[in-house]
Amino acid sequence: MRISDRQTARNYLNYLDKAKTAYAETNEKIASGNRFTRISDDVSAATKALRINDVKAKTEEYYDNVKAVNEQLTTTENALTSINDILAKAHTKALAAMNSTSGESGRTAIAKEIEAMRDEILQFANTEYNDAFVLGGSSAKTAPFSMDSSGNLLYNGVDVNNITYSGGKYYNSVTGTEIPMSGDTYVDIGLGITMTGSTVKSDTAMKTSYSGLDILGFGVDTEGKPKNVFNILTKLKDSIENYDATAVGDYDTKLVSATTSFRGYLTDIGAKTNFLDTVEKRVTTSLDTYQSQIKRLVGVDDAEEATNQTMNDYVLKAVLSMGAKILPVSLMDFLN
Repeated sequence: MRISDRQTARNYLNYLDKAKTAYAETNEKIASGNRFTRISDDVSAATKALRINDVKAKTEEYYDNVKAVNEQLTTTENALTSINDILAKAHTKALAAMNSTSGESGRTAIAKEIEAMRDEILQFANTEYNDAFVLGGSSAKTAPFSMDSSGNLLYNGVDVNNITYSGGKYYNSVTGTEIPMSGDTYVDIGLGITMTGSTVKSDTAMKTSYSGLDILGFGVDTEGKPKNVFNILTKLKDSIENYDATAVGDYDTKLVSATTSFRGYLTDIGAKTNFLDTVEKRVTTSLDTYQSQIKRLVGVDDAEEATNQTMNDYVLKAVLSMGAKILPVSLMDFLN
């Protein structure tokens, strides 16, 4: 059977088109990392991949929330750890001040040290994270704590000695007015957060906001003495300067008691950060698993595709070489 030159050229161009298409498709797979680009190429795999990708996107959002909360609580924990170290040092200094051998100059030096420690606590009490103050309740945008000219601690401008708590609210005992407080902030940690009306059920979520009033203390005892660690240190400093051994012992005892309560909050926050560290690791593992599943469904085998591309390159060159022998030179110049 006789084959015309026109048919030979047509067959050759068909082979060349297939070779170029195979080369381009493999190139696209290697560049994109996907073995297909249209759902219609593999409906089953594409559908499964889309479903997994949707779960992965939601998990990534959850991970971002958990990570942000963990960073916030870690910042709070670091601030409280620093305050705890200061309180421990202040207790040691108070014991030294009660030692009769310290002398007036020694007591003056100790009083100055305690004053400096107290001022450090004020700085840590106003620690910021992401433009908010971690001990100011939720969404606190201004520094909650300050100090008046007498060395007393103020919360939002109110002497903490004059603050009382009743019915879930804080009040100024002098004026009887309520002290504005931000509401609590909660985050879903995988327990299925639920609401009772407009209130989050605390056993289904993690509380992430903390009030510095609760942590540092507020109000006075039945003798009118402060329960706040900052004001206790002020009184302790004054007692050491006045060499009132009885008062120094009394305020040191109150400092130890307040420190014990303070450490309860530090322990609570530490437990939460440890838990969130575990959650982060678990969620990261889940994300890696989802990514692996998607890769298995739509991804390419890099080694296999590299081999395919080597073969495609060989075939394309072979087809072009063959064309140089069977087609006119002018047409080959055009094809090249």
